[in-house]
Amino acid sequence: MNELLSLDDVETLARDILIRAGTSRPNAAIAARSLRQAERDGQHAAGLGALPDIVEHLRCGRLNGQAVPALTQVTPSCLQVDAGDGFACPAIEAGWQPFLAAARRHGIAILTIRNAYPMTLPALVAENIAGAGLIGLCMATTRVSLADGADTALPRHLALALPGAGNPATILQDSAADGSVLAALIQTLATGALDEAARGDFTGPLGGPLRAGHALIAIAPEVLNTDLAAPRACAHAARRQETRSRSEATGIAIPARLLETIINA
Repeated sequence: MNELLSLDDVETLARDILIRAGTSRPNAAIAARSLRQAERDGQHAAGLGALPDIVEHLRCGRLNGQAVPALTQVTPSCLQVDAGDGFACPAIEAGWQPFLAAARRHGIAILTIRNAYPMTLPALVAENIAGAGLIGLCMATTRVSLADGADTALPRHLALALPGAGNPATILQDSAADGSVLAALIQTLATGALDEAARGDFTGPLGGPLRAGHALIAIAPEVLNTDLAAPRACAHAARRQETRSRSEATGIAIPARLLETIINA
């Protein structure tokens, strides 16, 4: 059995639950908006489906809901934000405007996020960069313990988005982030933002903070010899827009058991 929630209801519920679990109001507002966007795009596992684990991690100390991101301007076109073991989305927001301004000023800019809780969808971040008129790349990486006791940096997703010139952005995404020089480059950048002390699986209370690394690259289209205004077929964009329109019009079907778990968390 499912319960139907509007996107506004999803965001309000997520924000209230996060605040109750110990998240600051500013962080809760940004994180709840990210969960809403995941649900809007049909990414339920990254939306309300992730909320019970998030609450557990807030309460056991694997996630710092009170974190205040710290922005460092490493070079004129390279920025870094330390998320302080908090959510990735407030850390990205802390560096967002300087990052875009640097890309427009210098033609290319890099923003790396370290010590972050891995909840942001790279495709959405890349799309937002493209929405600002820039070519956007994003990848998130975290370090997990494997069954044999070893640990390794594992990519979550790699995303590339091109400005839409009045149309939805073209998003190219390789969820495995394997098999290309581009994937290797972004994985190297994201892995460089990892904390060597970070260990553990995503689910459950055991282990320390997850401390994921995120790498964002923005490129001004004018520095490339290519016509980004030319029409491009993008099945991903069409499907994504259909899903968003349906979610906004009819709401989101949430399993009653999950909703009960969230409310009682």
